[in-house]
Amino acid sequence: MTSQQPQKRQNKRKTSKEMQRVYLRRRIVVGVVALALLALIGFGIYALATKVFANYGGHGGQTASSSSVSKSHKKASTKKPEKSDNTKNNQNNQANQSSVRKCGAKDVKLELSPVSQSVELGGALDFKATIRYEGDDSCLIDASNASRILTISSVSGNASSSDDDSASGSDTGATSGNQGGGTVWSSAVCPADPRNLLMAKGDKDVQKITWPADSTGSTCVPDDQLPRVRRGTYMAQLSLKDHPGVKSEKVPVTVE
Repeated sequence: MTSQQPQKRQNKRKTSKEMQRVYLRRRIVVGVVALALLALIGFGIYALATKVFANYGGHGGQTASSSSVSKSHKKASTKKPEKSDNTKNNQNNQANQSSVRKCGAKDVKLELSPVSQSVELGGALDFKATIRYEGDDSCLIDASNASRILTISSVSGNASSSDDDSASGSDTGATSGNQGGGTVWSSAVCPADPRNLLMAKGDKDVQKITWPADSTGSTCVPDDQLPRVRRGTYMAQLSLKDHPGVKSEKVPVTVE
């Protein structure tokens, strides 16, 4: 029994030394792998930094080239600019219009219809004004409110201003409406910019005109300063300034 115990102790010592060597080898391998990973990470960081600096340098080159382009553009902008296509087209249209004849009395027909047949005292009434082309050759017409005129006339026995305005003695230069169908209101009293239309076969122009149920005078006055008409029946009609004989049918409307 005593002779086997020293032998077992020696075997244990040998085993522990071998395990230490194994552990040492493992630590060496782990260290080598860790160093390799650190080297790869370092290389990756270096490559990324190099790429970032390269890109930054490339943008700088682009900025410089952009500045040179802007400088050359400034130099080029000092030259006389060429006319755009829209400008050329507008000039061509004006040249074409100048060679087109104006519409005659037989080229167009006027139509008028109110949105409602009646309006309350102090209100406003909308009309639909239509210019319908009936000619053969194209022509120009001024379709502004100062050329295609809406006229409101009184029926005999109506007055142009309301009782309140007559009592107050206000004087706005309104035309009297009790003179056997005189003009009460006209869209041509106030000036309007020309609205030239090139009319061709089958064309029509439809516009809205509003009568504020007041009476105009010989000068242009804001609507809120004009006297209101009295209750009664009035006649509305369209006409052309250049061709007074061209008129729409008269349309009766009532101020209630």
